[in-house]
Amino acid sequence: FVGRRYHTESPSARPSTSTRLRQALPVRVFFRHSPHARRFNDLPSTRRGVGFLAADTPPLIRPCCAPPQMAHAHAVFAAFAAPFTRRVTPSTTRHRATGRVPTRALAAPSSERRGRGRGSGGGTPRLTGTDFANGRAIQSDLTSSTDPRVILDVVGKHASEFDPIHAATAMHRLATHARSQRDREAVVGDKRFKELMLVVQKKLPKMNSQGLANVAWACAKLEHHPADTLLTEIAEGLANELRGGVQSTGKARETKSQAVSNTVWAFGQLRFSPGSDLLVSLAASVAPLLKKFKAQELSNVLLGFAYLEFDPGAVFFDQAMRATLDNLTSFEGQETSNLLWACARIGRAPPGEVIDGLLIRDAAQNLGGSSSPLNMSQCLWACAKLNKTPPAQYMAAVESEIPRCASRLNLENVDCVLWALASLQTPLKTEAMSSLTTAAARLGDRMDAEMLVKTHWAFARLRHRPDPGDMNLIVSAAKRLVGELPDEDRLTVMHAWGVLRVNPGDDVVREFTKTFRSGEDDQSTDGGEKSLDGASCAKLLCAYGRTRHQPPPVHALRLAQRLVEEAENDVLHPSAATLGLWGASLLGLKMSSAQLDVLARDAVSQDTKLAPRSLAKIVWALAALGYDPTAADLAKLRTRSASAFPRLAAKDQEALREALSRLGERDLDFVGNAA
Repeated sequence: FVGRRYHTESPSARPSTSTRLRQALPVRVFFRHSPHARRFNDLPSTRRGVGFLAADTPPLIRPCCAPPQMAHAHAVFAAFAAPFTRRVTPSTTRHRATGRVPTRALAAPSSERRGRGRGSGGGTPRLTGTDFANGRAIQSDLTSSTDPRVILDVVGKHASEFDPIHAATAMHRLATHARSQRDREAVVGDKRFKELMLVVQKKLPKMNSQGLANVAWACAKLEHHPADTLLTEIAEGLANELRGGVQSTGKARETKSQAVSNTVWAFGQLRFSPGSDLLVSLAASVAPLLKKFKAQELSNVLLGFAYLEFDPGAVFFDQAMRATLDNLTSFEGQETSNLLWACARIGRAPPGEVIDGLLIRDAAQNLGGSSSPLNMSQCLWACAKLNKTPPAQYMAAVESEIPRCASRLNLENVDCVLWALASLQTPLKTEAMSSLTTAAARLGDRMDAEMLVKTHWAFARLRHRPDPGDMNLIVSAAKRLVGELPDEDRLTVMHAWGVLRVNPGDDVVREFTKTFRSGEDDQSTDGGEKSLDGASCAKLLCAYGRTRHQPPPVHALRLAQRLVEEAENDVLHPSAATLGLWGASLLGLKMSSAQLDVLARDAVSQDTKLAPRSLAKIVWALAALGYDPTAADLAKLRTRSASAFPRLAAKDQEALREALSRLGERDLDFVGNAA
């Protein structure tokens, strides 16, 4: 029993052949011995004569009804089916050998379904006759194929017959099923793909937004950068449709949110900008539609703009954040991390309730499960970039997740997490920090110079000292990369070793500092210690002292002299003075009274810039260096110490009391009164 039912008893009521073609439905067959045969025979006799059958139907497929009632139907169907029956040979077809065109190829596409499939796109007029049947067969071959080689075979055989829908579908199917890098390279390098791109270029003006999006998305997935003219035409076509462009039929096109997000995302992946004017136009046209966007579409469109380093403007961003807040429960790990990362790259901070809501939901979803390393690192990086501390629930989830996923963390994950935690000054609990450090050490042989420096900087800022085994692996990376580090980065690594009180080995320290040392008889005005400012000299002195490395005496004294010179010129920062004096005291340098007078008077003059604990360190260092102040200088130190004393911790108060006593202060009653 085949086709749409109508009564053959009233020939005058039958529709025309063209109408019957548009109304045709998929095949329904009742076999003689099937369970449906009994139900069909139970029908009233007036219903059994309903239907039609192809003229070349084999004997196996026979209607279970009386022949007189089917004779007219048989003839009618044969009359309209024959013109659309293509010639079939066993060597070129995969259809049944009946010579009959599949019913799917005969069914006319309704306007409601056009463009809804992911592989569609294009406003071509409806075809009739053999052309229509062939077009549907080509589309069927494309959508049913899951092997890129088979899809390329279809392109090779029928590219000249492609319409806009076929071209967009072929691109989409190739990108969908070329999953590995090897497959993508094979597809892009195939001459049939080049032929397809020529067809796409020709059919592009007739594609709607979905077809344009499919082409752009496919190029991005295949990592194929087509001609800029093609991508510009896609952008212009999308912008025109968003502005209210019409199809050839005169009907306004409805632009789907997925088409917009996929196109912008593809431009971002390809790092292609159609120009600021066109991007501004796209953003302005899309902004009112954002309330209809789903979670993935919101994150993708922002991600595309972020890759292009384009700020879509306050209106667009506000609408996007409102849509995000409305769809908060739809966001999953990847959408959350992509959206926050994109906002940080664009430089616009979402409202606090949006960030907290997304992160709390992400924590409830186990930070994305198997994707937690990527999602977690991107979210933490974005929060640090936006200067927003994540909510406590999220940080608790991070502390629980890092030990579980540490073995799956890659270089980029570790880099982002360490940098974010250090920037936010939010150390994790011991177990999580140890796991993170172990992951960094495991990747030491793959570290580059930039990551080596950032890792040391983060450990120093977090005051986290790696276990000896992990530290040895990280030091091995430092030995390997020392030749690639500029002077500033070498200083950063040296300072980190000092903060952590880690001695990587005297040979390693000498290698890291050899460019800062000049010869004993070197009188040049540049190079060596002369190339360093006061802050750099202070870092080196403190690092030498804390790592218990004894530098050449001449080198250490020249560093101290650079501190004195900047203090005399009032350009020495209080923190540099603190570090320098502290390092000099740890090394036991022999500095003159004149040098110590300059440094002490500079410290006393820093009324507001010098923190109480820094003052206590300076006073202690001066006492350790054997400073013998004048009565006036001692009185000034006493006054500053009395002001800072109440704000010091108990151990720092005791150290300050002892240092003042060594400097000659006998009246320490002010200390007790201040306390």
